[in-house]
Amino acid sequence: MAVPADGGPRPRPSLRRTWRSIVFAPAGDEHRHRRGSDGVGLACAVLALVCCLLIIRYNSRIDRAVTQVIHPPPWSITWLVTVVYELGSLGVTIALVAVALIARRWAVARDIALSAAGAAVVSGILIVILGTSGGRPAGVVIGGYALTFPVLRIALFMAVITAALPYLARGVQRLIEIFIALTALATVVGGHGLPLNVSGSLAIGWGAGLAVRLVFGSPLGLASADDVRRLLLELGITADDVRSLTRQVWGVAKYQATEAGRTAPHGQRLSIELYGRDAADAKLLTKAGRFVLYRDSGPTFTITRLQQVEHQAYLTLRAGQAGAAVPELLEAGTAGPAKDALVICRLPAGSPLADADAADISDDSLDGLYRQLLALRRARIAHGAISGDTLLADTASKTMVLTEFRNASSSASPDQLDRDLAGAMAATALAVGTARAADTAARCLPPDILGGALRQMQRPALDPVLRRQLRGKKGVLRELRERAARAASIEVPQLVEPRRVSWPTLVMVIGTLIGGWALIGVLLDVSKSFDTVIGAEWLWVVMAFVLAQLTYVASAVESIGSVAGPLPFLRVVGVEVANMFSALAGGTAAVFATRVRFYQRQGYDASVALSSGAIMTTVSWIAVCLLFVISLPFAWGSIHPDTGSHLSGDSKLVWIILAVVAGVALAAGLVLAVPRFRRLMADKARPKVRNILANFKAVASSPSKLIFLGGGAVARELLVAMALSVSLRAFGDHLRLPILIVVIRLAAFVGGASPSPGGMGVVEAGLILGLTAAGVSEADATAAVFIQRLFTSYLPPIWGWLTLVWLRKREYL
Repeated sequence: MAVPADGGPRPRPSLRRTWRSIVFAPAGDEHRHRRGSDGVGLACAVLALVCCLLIIRYNSRIDRAVTQVIHPPPWSITWLVTVVYELGSLGVTIALVAVALIARRWAVARDIALSAAGAAVVSGILIVILGTSGGRPAGVVIGGYALTFPVLRIALFMAVITAALPYLARGVQRLIEIFIALTALATVVGGHGLPLNVSGSLAIGWGAGLAVRLVFGSPLGLASADDVRRLLLELGITADDVRSLTRQVWGVAKYQATEAGRTAPHGQRLSIELYGRDAADAKLLTKAGRFVLYRDSGPTFTITRLQQVEHQAYLTLRAGQAGAAVPELLEAGTAGPAKDALVICRLPAGSPLADADAADISDDSLDGLYRQLLALRRARIAHGAISGDTLLADTASKTMVLTEFRNASSSASPDQLDRDLAGAMAATALAVGTARAADTAARCLPPDILGGALRQMQRPALDPVLRRQLRGKKGVLRELRERAARAASIEVPQLVEPRRVSWPTLVMVIGTLIGGWALIGVLLDVSKSFDTVIGAEWLWVVMAFVLAQLTYVASAVESIGSVAGPLPFLRVVGVEVANMFSALAGGTAAVFATRVRFYQRQGYDASVALSSGAIMTTVSWIAVCLLFVISLPFAWGSIHPDTGSHLSGDSKLVWIILAVVAGVALAAGLVLAVPRFRRLMADKARPKVRNILANFKAVASSPSKLIFLGGGAVARELLVAMALSVSLRAFGDHLRLPILIVVIRLAAFVGGASPSPGGMGVVEAGLILGLTAAGVSEADATAAVFIQRLFTSYLPPIWGWLTLVWLRKREYL
């Protein structure tokens, strides 16, 4: 045996390292990258799941035809089908989890755990909603198969594989991909799941894994340095020291290298932008997302990678012709067997503005930056991605160089040009401070152009890279706007709204769809109970209407009690009625704006309106909890949840929302258990709590105000319960008031947790579920809830709008 020169024994190779290299792909530089193809795959998974659900609901002939051919398997291979099913669905899952933990690849373990959890949550929700029939019509039986949708084991199997696949060696990837097909086939042949159920389960697992990749990034996507070097050689460029940049953007891989070769300048840096296979997918998703969420959908859409690099190269040359300092373009084209597209530029000496020292950036270089942007403005060229990474501080010529024209636009709109200036101001403020950045912008930009830039000075209007650089620096943009306007002696202009749809609005739309779905179900039940509604005793219906309107009087009494000074009673009643329309049109923000305007008209400031709303909310919660606690012992033996178990999917929706609320509450509790987050919450809430307590002390000094405050809150809750009570009386039913209070509170809790405005649809489903659990027939419960909600929620926005118009006409608002 050969021995080392020192005579000692030769160290044996590490077995652990050997098996790791067989199972896992090289870790490389451990950069993670969000891939556009993952987003497209997630959309395809959702579409496939929806298609499976629709086919299952309306046509089971596909499942019947397939299962008649392949099930049951021949007796001689039954053992093989069972082994493949167990080994694939269970064995592969356990093996992947085990090797990730043993190898201490914590990123792999995290992705696997989150993907499996996501697939389990989605599967659980679908199982609860669809029931044992899997969404098929009642009475469908297919060859002894379990109809449950999805097949949970297959969904978890696919989620784990999708999460782990990017980390595995190529040979292991191919082996597992074969197992996916074999396991899916064995599941159907062995009778463990119908074909469409298995297909939907695979879509769920695939989508869960891709969603985790989109959140945390994927180790796939960045080509290695050797691959990039070979692509450059194919384009005739020799480079050394090829390395990927730490800060990457979606859809393009960014590298730098040192140019080599006899004819090349010695040690010249190269900027390399590589558009791989997922670049087109990323571009499509970005364009679609901006089109939905923003008024400006972004730069011109390019279909192919070659079009993208040609567009970028053209705009780089055009910007240089217009008078901007741009890097020297060396090459733009495709290379390699996959036809990857590259843009290679020769960079001047210097560093990105985000990494530059403020002392090295002169006022002349900042002035030159705005001169370049004004020259591009005259040529109607917008850069589209101004940030501290795309502005290069050239230390040799003391100028700013504009790089990376991937989002550039020719024939740009004024808003796009203004956003470039706003981005430049924000990027320079991060580098040299808001004072120098504001003074430079005011000195170099005409007042009208500066005003346009200040209107765009907000995070949604800036490039995503710049938005990330602004994280944790909330006051920078506001201070920059105010300083620049003051330096230019102009008023601070009002911000434009760059979004077409804001996130709160999107959540409200989704909630409205959920509530509308539940409400349609309730109204369909009402149509089935039409004979019951027609047979109501209309005197009780009139009483329900009167009691429902008296709730606004009670709210007005509570509102008067929440302010230390006097308020005109009838006007306050009018504001409470008008707020029914405000809440429907604009949500809580519109209600608050109406209150603030009314209090200002009555001689109070906005802080009084804020504290009044907080005091009313707190006292209302106290009154609600007090009534609930008092009523619960009297109603405990009269409500039987299993009585309402035969209801339709609306009741399932209620239980799902309760489960989600419990999960959110648990997560919030865990977050608040962390001392740092608890201190942060306390620091933010403490000033507001002080103002509210100061106003409450002034209110508490008057016993009559406390009576108005507490009495109004209790009276409103009792009136709502009484309106439901007389609605039941209209159909010959009767429940004691404590039972109704408990039912209403539970339904209101579920409705308040749902994203639909006013709990639309969800509250109705909760009320019907509670009344049937208390012994009321489903037909009577549906009709009574419809009557009560008609007078408390559906019709009041009509006269709320009329009251709002009247209040504004009288200048009370």
